[in-house]
Amino acid sequence: MRAIGQITIKNICDVVASETAPENPYVGQLWVDLSVSPPETKVWNGVEWVVQNDIETIRTTISILTTKSAELQSTIDGLNSYVGTMTETLETVTDNLGNEQQTVLEMQAQMSLLQQTIDGLSVQVTNQCAGGLNFIQNSAGLNGISDDWVKTGTVTVDTSTDTQNNTTSDSCFVLGSSSTLKQTVTGLVTGQSYAFSLRAKKTKASYTSYIRVEYNGNKYAYFFNQTTTFGWKDFSLVIDDITDSTIVFYIYNRYASLYVSDIMMVEGPTVHNWTPAPNEIYTNEVKIDKHGIAVSNSASSQRTVITNTEFAGYYNDEVIFTLNKDETQTKKTTVDGELTVGKTKFVPMTTASDGLNIVILD
Repeated sequence: MRAIGQITIKNICDVVASETAPENPYVGQLWVDLSVSPPETKVWNGVEWVVQNDIETIRTTISILTTKSAELQSTIDGLNSYVGTMTETLETVTDNLGNEQQTVLEMQAQMSLLQQTIDGLSVQVTNQCAGGLNFIQNSAGLNGISDDWVKTGTVTVDTSTDTQNNTTSDSCFVLGSSSTLKQTVTGLVTGQSYAFSLRAKKTKASYTSYIRVEYNGNKYAYFFNQTTTFGWKDFSLVIDDITDSTIVFYIYNRYASLYVSDIMMVEGPTVHNWTPAPNEIYTNEVKIDKHGIAVSNSASSQRTVITNTEFAGYYNDEVIFTLNKDETQTKKTTVDGELTVGKTKFVPMTTASDGLNIVILD
């Protein structure tokens, strides 16, 4: 048995050319409308037939595109101009940066010179301690064991490398066995606070050492009171209730050695870094304080002292000359040239071996 059927194939992309619109069009169907001249190609958009070769629309579109192209070209020209300006600005900034770099180099050179100057000044003042706010006189032994202090036992001054490396003043008192050192400070303002500070080192254990402030007649404030050893260490205290204008700073050591330096006492509740007392200036060779002026030269063992009781020169701690009121005493005198004593003049001969002429003046 044989079956017979028929299949109709339709290309939905076929273009229909006619004077009348196709019936039952589908979206996207093309139709060449032959009822107009020239014929127009139209497409069905689901609602109506839309002309595809509308010259006016194309011209309008071209005109719009041309305008936009011109605007785009104008924008590109503007961007090119901006890029040019930015390039010039960048070149200017680069030039300015070069100038700034040169300025920085010059400033660095000036800073180097300034640092050298500062270093030079530092070298000049390294060994000088100038007066400050300290109430304690000769507070680190820079003027030896002066009469500002009352001592018992063995008390010396140390300026060793260890002391210099661990103190501000580069000097300290050293108390031996069963030794004391004290200083009385007067003229305090009652009702005022006073701050105290110092540095100390204790080298012997099992024996008592202490430092204290005696105030208000019978009160004590201790920096420390102990038997154990300790290395260089800072101590401080503040006394708020001063009712007596006199205090006593007191150091005691039972067994050698106790090192004490940078003793500081200031008015007010704030602890200060160490400075000498007012009117104290201590250098390696010049010492100035309330006692007077001492100028020494360790290399030649010479020393000149000017105080309110003495104007004298020393050599190896022996008085070489001294002024006492209207009298000058000297051990040796060398005169180059003439010497007049009262109405008598001594004139050496041209040749030293010929002797001396003695002339009596009218």
